[in-house]
Amino acid sequence: MLSGVSCDGPALSVLDSVVHEILISHAYEVDREMQADRYAIELAALTRFAGPNIRKDDIIKSLEKLRMTRMSFGDSAYPDRRYRGVQMVVSWEELKNSTTMIGWMFAPPIKDLMRSMPSYAYLELAALGDGNMSLKHSPALYKHLALQSTRKRWQPGEDNEIYIRFSPQELAEVIQFPGHDDADKLNVGKLVDFARKSLDDLVSVRRFKTSLDIVQEPGRGRRVNSICYTLRLRAPDFRHVRVGIDYSKKPEFRQGGADDPRFAVRSDLWQRASRTFKLTGHISSDLFKLWLVALKEALSGKGLTSGYESRSYRGDALLAAVDTQGAAWAAWGFLEEECDDPDLVEHLADRSNAPLAIKTEAEAARRQRLGRGWKTSTLEKRAKTFRKNAEPGRTDADDMADYLAARELREQSELIEAEMAKVWADIEEPVQQPKSVANVYRLDPSVSQDDFDIEVVSLFCDFAGSEQRILRFEGAHFSGVHKVSATPSQWMGFEREIAAYLAEGVAA
Repeated sequence: MLSGVSCDGPALSVLDSVVHEILISHAYEVDREMQADRYAIELAALTRFAGPNIRKDDIIKSLEKLRMTRMSFGDSAYPDRRYRGVQMVVSWEELKNSTTMIGWMFAPPIKDLMRSMPSYAYLELAALGDGNMSLKHSPALYKHLALQSTRKRWQPGEDNEIYIRFSPQELAEVIQFPGHDDADKLNVGKLVDFARKSLDDLVSVRRFKTSLDIVQEPGRGRRVNSICYTLRLRAPDFRHVRVGIDYSKKPEFRQGGADDPRFAVRSDLWQRASRTFKLTGHISSDLFKLWLVALKEALSGKGLTSGYESRSYRGDALLAAVDTQGAAWAAWGFLEEECDDPDLVEHLADRSNAPLAIKTEAEAARRQRLGRGWKTSTLEKRAKTFRKNAEPGRTDADDMADYLAARELREQSELIEAEMAKVWADIEEPVQQPKSVANVYRLDPSVSQDDFDIEVVSLFCDFAGSEQRILRFEGAHFSGVHKVSATPSQWMGFEREIAAYLAEGVAA
């Protein structure tokens, strides 16, 4: 692991760090074993992933600053070895037809580090740009805790804590604290003081969250019996969650949506979150909606649950995380909290809380933040309809019973029609039965083509099941037909959600 890190070069900005993050993410995405000697990405893609309002010239300047940054560091696995003047990244431009590509490679010492420690290589590399920890013995403590943290892997919804107990002498030996080789010379009071202050140096560690407990012996003097660290493992770095995306070729992602630059989240995060957190019944688009609800709650100051006041990524704490860590990390932390202990998820699962209204209002708030002149009156109207339909005491089981009864009635009607068709089959001019019957939905005149493409289609685009229907939608100046297969539960939810988009609130 790294030791004695120092940097020489220009001061790195937030954008410079973001560009470096993307280069590392892409390298891990396409070459997890770190065997390739070089990598490439389109300049346009790199600019897009860096965030809104970023120009290609800004990216070129950031790459130049990264090339000018030199690092010196040692390797604790080989105490006699030390590297000096290692270039942070080697990059160049390559014109391919009319496309500008950015090529880059990592210096062998950094490449070896990334290859041997992929689970937290980025954390170590990030420290290169941030400088050393403030306390002399913090790096040694961090290295020991990081090693202990590999004893188990973070699992969604499981016990993700690791408890590490030291006697004062054991901790002193681990960090080479004065007196570690002579118990009589060890100042336990100063050691405890270091342990408490070390928590500040460990705040930036993303792999785990650290807490401390000083256990004292009973009786006079209250001698320190043990110094105990608890590591609460965090979800893996979202940049290391593989989703099979080729950043160099993917023109765009349709996950998530645009937002105010302060709250904009990279579009591939939602698919990574869907693979990582396994929230029951939530696909990537649902996680984006959940994030919008948390944002609206925080910005409005009106908490939906008690977690608004107590959680690390809700309310004012969420906004603080956005400003200090960035929107992507704040969203990731919020989803991790919900995965470990569902709170907002459970609130939105209760139909009496009008979850569809809450999500619709959150979407309206996003559009207002964008300031593109989007009208939100239609969304506000739908939210009111959803609140009206959220009858107190009515459950999903009630909706399912109504849905199954309606389906049984429809199947009986189809059976009668089929029997009548047999009767008419021998008549000279038999009745021509349509090959298929479509469910027709007449949309409210206020629903535009964009509303239909973005919102209505999203209601059923991820459905999969054995019950097939043909859906025909008729708008003011457009129409559309979709053949959809879904489960009864999915159809039940669709019938409830589509009501807000219809002219009369019912299917034709």
